[in-house]
Amino acid sequence: MLQSEIEMHFTEIMDLSQQLKALAKKIKNFSEVELMGKISEMKAGWNSECADLLAGKEGKIVEGIRTEAQKLTVAAEEMEEQAKNMYRSEMTNRRIAAFRSY
Repeated sequence: MLQSEIEMHFTEIMDLSQQLKALAKKIKNFSEVELMGKISEMKAGWNSECADLLAGKEGKIVEGIRTEAQKLTVAAEEMEEQAKNMYRSEMTNRRIAAFRSY
């Protein structure tokens, strides 16, 4: 594989990883700001045991969304680590191949 191809693949994976991280951040922010804001508004206008139960269930949903966003971040970090390892391996293979004689 050519060095330019190796670098291009590495850059593509790193870009995808950054996009995943950005998406995870947007999802997390949406859940914390938008959803929790709506839950607070709803709860303020509706005082009852049912409102408390609903708010509790909605809070669990928001926490689940945050957890999934964190999983996306972890997956992106794993992609980056694997891309770095692959890049180092490919570059090492290229250097070895350059000195190999048959």
